[in-house]
Amino acid sequence: MDGGGGKRFSTDIALIGERIARVGDCSGLEARQRIDARALVLAPGFIDVHAHSEQRWFEPRSSAGSLAQGITTAIEGACNRSFLAEQAADLRGSLRLNLALVAPAQREEIERGACGISVRFGAGAPSEEALRVAKNAGIPLVVHLRDRERDLLAALDEAIALARRTEMALHISHLSYAYGEDRALVHVALERLDAERGRGMPISCDLFPYIADDEPLGALFPPAMRALPRSDETTLAAMLHARLQYGERWGRISLRAVRDERGIAELGASIEAIAARRRLSPERTALALLEELGAETPLLHRCLNEDDVAAVLSAEFACIGIADASYPFTEDPFRLAHPRAFGSFPRLFARFVRMRRTLTFEEAVRRCSALPARIFGLRDRGEIREGAFADLVLFDERAIADTATYERPAQAPAGIHGVFVNGSAVYGAGMGEIAYPGRILERP
Repeated sequence: MDGGGGKRFSTDIALIGERIARVGDCSGLEARQRIDARALVLAPGFIDVHAHSEQRWFEPRSSAGSLAQGITTAIEGACNRSFLAEQAADLRGSLRLNLALVAPAQREEIERGACGISVRFGAGAPSEEALRVAKNAGIPLVVHLRDRERDLLAALDEAIALARRTEMALHISHLSYAYGEDRALVHVALERLDAERGRGMPISCDLFPYIADDEPLGALFPPAMRALPRSDETTLAAMLHARLQYGERWGRISLRAVRDERGIAELGASIEAIAARRRLSPERTALALLEELGAETPLLHRCLNEDDVAAVLSAEFACIGIADASYPFTEDPFRLAHPRAFGSFPRLFARFVRMRRTLTFEEAVRRCSALPARIFGLRDRGEIREGAFADLVLFDERAIADTATYERPAQAPAGIHGVFVNGSAVYGAGMGEIAYPGRILERP
């Protein structure tokens, strides 16, 4: 499946160095190694359009979680994030660029190769100069919507208005409708985007294929609480406000990190279950956790509807972004990663291709490769063709699946037999680890 979305075909592929040298009969060529992959599918390497490993650049880390699911290219810095944020107090409108090497939105950084410019509404006004330079560079405007809860359509209109004013291509980060009761709203949003596309505006979006999002513990509380004493009546009133907002959802919000072994029993448990264990109300339990663990403590919130996720994935302009960092397979005993960091791309094929039939295999491969490469102007990637970089994934279409769960996220996917980055084999089934660059795959 060459990434273009067309019909699959059988052929040989020859690699020389970092590139694909031939697509066609290679039986007469000499080779240092031959891989018999007749029972498998070869696809372009998957492109994660919404990676967040910029959060972990200065920590010892591995790209194992991404490589094992077939990701060979990651676009960093969406959602207005940058590893240099603390060094850039004046961010010229709180803009960040999508490539990892840059922080403030300045002309020279765009010219150095940024593949998009990220805007988060509510975090400051965009720099007009940065937008002008980005437009001239032909890179897209990547927007984190201001509100995916109560006011999705208004937030969408805000993003469209900015793209129309700047005459830039628009990419919506993790398009979804959280906590919503109106099941038609996502379809209305997609129709609105289709209408703009019909008028000539280039629009795309991304989403991770799970119903659970993540958020920090502090997001449960109204902003005013941060300046209040923790024990007065005003604080209790604010907690009641939180109850009105979250209602019965306490059972769908779980704790992803604890401080030490004393909190292990609560790791992965819902706020509702922790409250029952502590014999407190969910509100008082959430407040106690805030005091004990801090506002940045990660939560897992099952706030999306899978039918909505499928609706977004059915749009021809939607691709996949894990919205997370890449992690090693060594589990942190006091912290749970989101399973999307280990299984997003295989889950697309297992759940939304084989099970729900939202997409065909060929179309799903296009969404993972050629489509994101075109959106972000990644030359010579996202396709299997002569001269392109040899970023490749070898998988069994009957077996490819995510095995990561909310309780045990650090699990390698099934059905992926090999991953190549720039012609080097970096992952293979049965290795049990990420290979060193240049390590040769055993024959499947």
